Amino acid sequence: MRRLLLLALAGCAHAGAPPSPPGFARSKERAAEVCLPPGVKAYLGALRCAGGALAQTKRIGSVGSRVTPSDQNDPRILLQMDPERPLQPGEPDLHIVDAFEVRCPHATYTVFIDMYHCPSLPQPPPDGLRR
Repeated sequence: MRRLLLLALAGCAHAGAPPSPPGFARSKERAAEVCLPPGVKAYLGALRCAGGALAQTKRIGSVGSRVTPSDQNDPRILLQMDPERPLQPGEPDLHIVDAFEVRCPHATYTVFIDMYHCPSLPQPPPDGLRR
């Protein structure tokens, strides 16, 4: 009886997890924000497929700046590569974003990650995936 109660409580706690914002991490403009390669590894390593299987991931490559700069020589592009330099209020996010293929048994997703946000806040999984 005690096991059944614990199992029910665990199920309720999981069921109450808020859903990911629509489109989160599915475009470079809505990229997940993590801190450096260890943050990328932790974020991707925590992703699970809808059925609970571990998602298989592979880096596709860089997809350019999160926001296209109006001036390709804008000095902020290089300044923002410093992960210890937070964005200033109103400053466009010119960080380089990387794309990753996330493969599940029944679907393959492209997930976008900006690894220049240090420290980073916890990020939800993209649509169609879970933790």
